[in-house]
Amino acid sequence: MNIINGEIMKNNILLYTDLAYEKNKFKEEDILIDKNNNVEVVKNKHYTTIFYNDIMNRNSFEIVCDIFIKELKKYLDNITNKKILVVGLGNINSTPDSLGPMTISKILVTGHLSSKKGFSNVYCFSPNVKANTGLDSSRIIKSLVRDIKADKLIIIDALKTNNMNRLAKTIQITDKGISPGSGINSNRLEISKKLVGCDVVAIGIPTVVDIKALLKENDNYIVTPTNIDYLVERLSSLLANGLNSSLHKNFIRQNNL
Repeated sequence: MNIINGEIMKNNILLYTDLAYEKNKFKEEDILIDKNNNVEVVKNKHYTTIFYNDIMNRNSFEIVCDIFIKELKKYLDNITNKKILVVGLGNINSTPDSLGPMTISKILVTGHLSSKKGFSNVYCFSPNVKANTGLDSSRIIKSLVRDIKADKLIIIDALKTNNMNRLAKTIQITDKGISPGSGINSNRLEISKKLVGCDVVAIGIPTVVDIKALLKENDNYIVTPTNIDYLVERLSSLLANGLNSSLHKNFIRQNNL
């Protein structure tokens, strides 16, 4: 789970970027905003944030998924015949933090197959959390990338937000990496190209909000929606469909309703 520590300013509106580990504000002239079908996309060279209101019905799910695929493909150029490692960070036993592992369980894995016409070479892994394994996810991932000689690493993680309006209604994509555990003040080595040696794309959705965004409290609590089980199921399906469609030319999107 990751924390907001980057900022975007546009028209005097502060737009947080949860995945950003660069603390400097982005230049306003570098920000582009697209609005279509009640979905807003805010992006610059390294970060894309997709804002939406609903994915609970089939139509809205498909609209957001289409936009996610369109934006994600910009980060996945030249992947033909490349080895792609998709990693889901988080704890499968903690629903708000299970987005990564749940998404991984729905990814079409092809790295072990000899014939893959129309499909990429995709490998998947979920390292669990350090509290359960005693191992640092960053180091495990670095070793895996080296072992399979991955050309690109895709990281999926649940995020923490300080804005109630962003909770489960934002998809963020970046090629600048991610710092696992920073959302609960448990910083690890950042997972970036500098660490693993290949291009990294990080994808996240906020599933919890800091209580300080709701109350003027100093206590260190986080809050999650009452229907988080259903939300994570839907969100993981959206991310998996988007990833499978982006990675595999011949993938047929699944009907999730």
